[in-house]
Amino acid sequence: MALAGGGSKGIYQIGAWRALSELGIEWEAVCGTSIGAVNAAFMAQDDWEKAAGMWENLTMDQCIRLPENAELVSNNLLERKHTRLLLREVVEHGGIDQTPLRGLLEKYIDVNDVYDSSIDFGLCTYALRERSGVKLWKEDIPREVFFQYILASSALPGLRPIRLDNQIYLDGGLADNLPIDMLRAKGFRNILAIDIQAPKKRSLPTERLRITHICNSLDLGGPLDLTHEVLSRNYQLGYLDVRKTFGFYDGIHYYIPCDDYRRMLAEFGEETMAGLEQAALLYEIPRDTAYGADDFLRAVRECRQTAAERYVAERERIGADGIVAAVQSGSLIRLKNMPPAVRLSLMMELLTDMRKNGNTWSVPLKFFRTVDSAAYALLRIEDSGM
Repeated sequence: MALAGGGSKGIYQIGAWRALSELGIEWEAVCGTSIGAVNAAFMAQDDWEKAAGMWENLTMDQCIRLPENAELVSNNLLERKHTRLLLREVVEHGGIDQTPLRGLLEKYIDVNDVYDSSIDFGLCTYALRERSGVKLWKEDIPREVFFQYILASSALPGLRPIRLDNQIYLDGGLADNLPIDMLRAKGFRNILAIDIQAPKKRSLPTERLRITHICNSLDLGGPLDLTHEVLSRNYQLGYLDVRKTFGFYDGIHYYIPCDDYRRMLAEFGEETMAGLEQAALLYEIPRDTAYGADDFLRAVRECRQTAAERYVAERERIGADGIVAAVQSGSLIRLKNMPPAVRLSLMMELLTDMRKNGNTWSVPLKFFRTVDSAAYALLRIEDSGM
């Protein structure tokens, strides 16, 4: 198994691990980069409970040490309001101190359990002097410096580099953020890869390999965001994506039982189904749960009704008549700053007006690229009475 790096998004891999365990799937070796190396150590010692215990209620002060007078405005370290603080730490101290993270790892990871395990363990880091990746298996790492190498793999840009063995190490993601090649070099051909990047952002080596690529269709957020809601969501998405990968659910961005999804495809077609999922995203329907077909359609309809009522109430305030006229004339800048749900309601009004009055002009889709398929799909299910 190969685990990608991505900071706090690594909780996705813990949710995926839970689902894999429920399915009875085992592995002979696990390697990772950055937070993937941390999670790989947990998987090598085969202790999901300890991993979940570390991730549960994880806080920023358990991972990094900031000056005593520093005050964070949120649990997302990369929020813009923290920029000055981060820059000062980088300039004055060479990066943010991640010493607390070592103490946290020592509390939950038993080095002897990792080395005595029948599951092999490996990690990827980056050697600054040679400007190249360093890929090591546990037989290459002395036990007494195990945690230093874990930190070396996890030294994200902005954190202090790790000095070890007369070398300076940086985050392994600078070399290989998903170290599938480590497993190939060991002779493994059936590989599980638990990713933290959306699939469109990565191409995988496939020659003589059978790779099961587990990842989410959308960005999981920032790498230093420990907001409870974000962690909880990403954990659930990891769990659900494994079950989708192994045939329990279908959908592009949402999770619908396969039989229900096939029934919806037969009724609406692929284009409308894709539009309904786009509409669900625009309405911010939660993704971290599974929906039956009826539940999903009900949620979309209810959001559509709420959005339509809000649009009617706000129509005069936003000057919708002027916006409609501007869209019909083919030029409108104000539309770019509209909330997506409002833009969706506006496009549906335009399409409805076209059909009702027989207008021949076409909606300039350059203004509606992120909502067009949603609008057509919603109109179709409204026409069908669903």
